[in-house]
Amino acid sequence: MLRAQEPEILVIGPARAAEALYEEFGALVDADYMPGKTLLRDALCHRLGLSQLAAEELCDELEGAGLVRFVATPEGVGWNIHPDPESATPDRMI
Repeated sequence: MLRAQEPEILVIGPARAAEALYEEFGALVDADYMPGKTLLRDALCHRLGLSQLAAEELCDELEGAGLVRFVATPEGVGWNIHPDPESATPDRMI
């Protein structure tokens, strides 16, 4: 009796997702908050084969872990990408 092969489930962790974003954009995405986050989401969809919902949730997780961070300075705004969890600064609720 042949058994149907179960689909392989891939788990993509935050570190791998941040690496994929770094490979796509480098360390900085020069964009405002929502357009930049949309670019990050779309890149995760394309590079990792995720649905938009899964990629959006992963972006939120990356932001919470400090692996991607929106920065606004007098020089401009943009998203910093930290592919190394050791260099990331997680958001903290105070």
